[in-house]
Amino acid sequence: MKWTRQTIAVVALAVFWGATALWGIGHLRGRRQAEALLQNKYSRAFYECLQRTKNVEVLLSKGLVSASPEQMDTIFSDLWYNANSAQENLNQLPVSHNVLASTSKFLTQVGDYAFALAKRNRTEPLKEEDWKTMEQLYGKAGVLTRELAAIEREAATGRFRWTEVKSRLGRQLPEGPVAAADRSFRRVDTQFQELPVLIYDGPFSDHIERVEPRGLTGNAVTEDQAKEIARRFIDLAGARLRGVRIAGQIRGKIPAYSVEFRIGDKPWEIISVDVSKKGGHVVYMINPRAVPEGKLKDVEGRARAEEFLAARGLTGMVSTYTLREQNILTVSFAYQQDGVIIYPDLIKVQVALDNGQVLGYDALGFLTSHYRRTLPAPRVTLEEARAKLSPRVKVLGERLAVVPTSGQSEVLTYEFKTKLNEDIFLVYVNALTGDEEHIFKLLTVPTGTLTL
Repeated sequence: MKWTRQTIAVVALAVFWGATALWGIGHLRGRRQAEALLQNKYSRAFYECLQRTKNVEVLLSKGLVSASPEQMDTIFSDLWYNANSAQENLNQLPVSHNVLASTSKFLTQVGDYAFALAKRNRTEPLKEEDWKTMEQLYGKAGVLTRELAAIEREAATGRFRWTEVKSRLGRQLPEGPVAAADRSFRRVDTQFQELPVLIYDGPFSDHIERVEPRGLTGNAVTEDQAKEIARRFIDLAGARLRGVRIAGQIRGKIPAYSVEFRIGDKPWEIISVDVSKKGGHVVYMINPRAVPEGKLKDVEGRARAEEFLAARGLTGMVSTYTLREQNILTVSFAYQQDGVIIYPDLIKVQVALDNGQVLGYDALGFLTSHYRRTLPAPRVTLEEARAKLSPRVKVLGERLAVVPTSGQSEVLTYEFKTKLNEDIFLVYVNALTGDEEHIFKLLTVPTGTLTL
């Protein structure tokens, strides 16, 4: 058979359309499989969240009727695990975080509160206010379980599909699956706008959110004053200043002006400094220049950091640890009061090891925690505290230190630097009770010392 040009064209076109159809079918099949996997993932996360929330409700009810400290320990541990698992799965859902904020906070606080009660339950019985708070949390957990069950029914009836919510999230679509899902979860979230205030010794306690930075002193400063403060603070190391501007305002625990100093033509040749609006304290400073070589030794870099702080009126700081990375030495300083190391009052300084220029400064910990403390006298002697250590360790050093606890409170301790075989540990023994508060392992690496 002799093929004409028209025949060849028709066959080629048919092959092309056939290949296109096959590619389209394959692509559609793959997309449907991906959507099914995504739908299953979100459905599983929601189901897991619902089940864990049911467990939280049941465990809270068990806690209300239990009279055994040992049983309460188990209940609080399970409560902590289930609440955190519910919160983790809730945050995997493709719903706006601001819609879930209060619900997520509720679950976080339940877990954290249970953990705090478990610790306290070992040494003292629960107080009347603890029982009242547990009753309130139990009531809220019941509401959450019912609302999540209602959302499960809505999803089952096809009111929204998780994959559609995910694909349209972030677009301006007031109606449709996103709006339906948002409305459902917003309805849940409104139930948790007025949670009971939880005051306890934990990182998510309500009292911590209300804590004002203690190191912020002085009057409010203007933008021009902030520029001048930042200018006096930075280490130009001979660089020519080409301009300064207020780049923005920092919100958060320490509201601040963000001041930028241009020192070159390249986009990254900028030194950024955050100056607090109250008192004009420098919170952060960063100079992003690369450091190609390290000519200075660590001890020289540490001395340069000490000089930098002293020249800016930051006295009473003691260097504690260093870390050397990419020819930059990070030196950690803690405040020292009456011979006691105050670890919460922390400042970090970064020194370039090519010329000693200070490239970084972080005083958020210091400005948040620092104040003149009334330190208690130890009720446990150094010898008594040392006797609490394992007989298998060798003591290399000892001193008094204030260390933070999980709830932003502090305890006075004896800090023991100890050695077991070739490993170095820091052991902190409460100077008032004799209890062991913390153990850290010091890992010496070529770049410095890590605390584990």
